[in-house]
Amino acid sequence: MMIYRTPVKSNVSKVRTVTVGDPGNLAAPPGSQPWAIAVRLQIQSLLKDNASSVKHLRTWLKGIEEHAGYRQLIDENGQPFPSYGSFCNAKPPWGLGYPPEVIDQILKELESVQAKQIQGEEQQPNSWGNLEGYLQRFSKLAKNCADNQPINVSKIGEVLHIVSSKAHIWRKRWLDLGWIEPVSSKRDGYYQITQEGRRLVQNWLEKEPSNDTNYKLWLTIPRCNSKKAAEELIKSLDVDQLRELYNHIGKSLNQQSIDSTNCQDETSHC
Repeated sequence: MMIYRTPVKSNVSKVRTVTVGDPGNLAAPPGSQPWAIAVRLQIQSLLKDNASSVKHLRTWLKGIEEHAGYRQLIDENGQPFPSYGSFCNAKPPWGLGYPPEVIDQILKELESVQAKQIQGEEQQPNSWGNLEGYLQRFSKLAKNCADNQPINVSKIGEVLHIVSSKAHIWRKRWLDLGWIEPVSSKRDGYYQITQEGRRLVQNWLEKEPSNDTNYKLWLTIPRCNSKKAAEELIKSLDVDQLRELYNHIGKSLNQQSIDSTNCQDETSHC
């Protein structure tokens, strides 16, 4: 691993000897060397990822330019970058490998791709299930957000554990249904649960008392460890659900046994 020594300049504070493989620290103060190193790695990774978050990529690029984080980084000759442009143009792992104008074009193309993905998903309403699925997800949001609490796409994604593009679609659907409404006192992008939305959730929970808004919508079980798989199912499902699952599995195994016997009989007659 190559080590480059960085000379200390008057406009660069606390510059130290670093290696190209240094991971840095995103939690460090913006503009500091550990922060700049970590942000560079984030940007390099997002630029290579065709499914990257444009929002995050723009945030890191803007941050490293505004806080002059590039001045805390060194080029392949061991010298601090004199400008944002020189940092962008420098080849990895020192820089980003693209001129600033090319990076802007990459951002526009990524935004276009994500917009088409969202539009395509919105044109497939059946893939989002019935009203029951809407209420299951919406009840989780209602439980985690107090009355009149501002809600945005990030909050929806956090509560439902989904990516931003999916959160945008649920936001739009709930808005169309009248379950959420824009917050007039906030800037665009903030919503609050309507009285109608709260009423629907309350009625649904009263009719379905076994519903627990904390339960998982999806269950992941280990395929290679039957004991742990059984323990996870017992922990996550109630008695009636386990009985139903048992019956389905039994029917499936019986059918497989019949099919196997028929196949053996046909072979023996040949």
